[in-house]
Amino acid sequence: PGATHAPHHPTPEWIKKISAMNLFDDGWEKLRETIFANQKRLGIMPPNAQLTPWPDGQEIYDGAKLPRWDSLSWEEKKLFIKQANVYAAYQAYADYEIGRVIQAVEDMGQLDNTLIIYISGDNGPSAEGMVNGTPNEFTTFNGIPVPVKDQFLWYEFWGSERTFPHYSAAWAWAFATPFKWMKQVPSHFGGTAQGMAISWPGHIGDPGGIRRQFHHIIDIVPTILEATGIPAPETIDGIKQLPIEGTSLAYTWNKANANAPTRHTTQYFEMLGNRAIYHDGWVAATTPVTLPWEL
Repeated sequence: PGATHAPHHPTPEWIKKISAMNLFDDGWEKLRETIFANQKRLGIMPPNAQLTPWPDGQEIYDGAKLPRWDSLSWEEKKLFIKQANVYAAYQAYADYEIGRVIQAVEDMGQLDNTLIIYISGDNGPSAEGMVNGTPNEFTTFNGIPVPVKDQFLWYEFWGSERTFPHYSAAWAWAFATPFKWMKQVPSHFGGTAQGMAISWPGHIGDPGGIRRQFHHIIDIVPTILEATGIPAPETIDGIKQLPIEGTSLAYTWNKANANAPTRHTTQYFEMLGNRAIYHDGWVAATTPVTLPWEL
């Protein structure tokens, strides 16, 4: 149901389950370190990768700043932990339901005949909850920050039908680890990079393998067309179609091609004046024009 786009509405059972794990009790900076360490352990990030710095007014961020966890009051920490727990519960709830769909396909004996492409989102984590988060995202749309003390009126109901909630922008920066920035900032990978997993038993020759080639969402349709052997239509309802601009991912599926050069060599990004271009392993990016948590 749109998970995990705001508003975050998991079931109470999932909120209770995730809250009991205490995943966010040490704050957003510690969370970044934990995520980054796990990414290295899993081989997603190379051993020599360095974590991007927290936004603390540095010139590289054009003065952008988000609060340090240790600077917060206990009330702020309590609220922000609740926000993250509800968000994570929504994610876990969605993952579980996706798992049920995949299990049903397997129960029908069709898993080996099914190409599954799992993409974890459509953009980077959202900072649209502003610095404090909000019990109702429409306050953000109207440019009205909600003080922490006022948000406690909804604390016990956070994530229920009584709220339309979103988390603090600082969580968005943490959830974008290891990259800089977040949604609305396509000039940096914190605003665009997504985790993706592809499964097609009997067709992908390196199950569990990791690929590092650069690719873009426009490559998904060419991948499906190549996998199914269906040519791209030249016309639809008599209307001539523009050529599909993506590049199939299928060449990466065999283990022998694990380190093959990417076939998607150039890609332009732009949104709200934030721009970047990727070409042959290099990225030229602008500094965000406005801060996504200051709407």
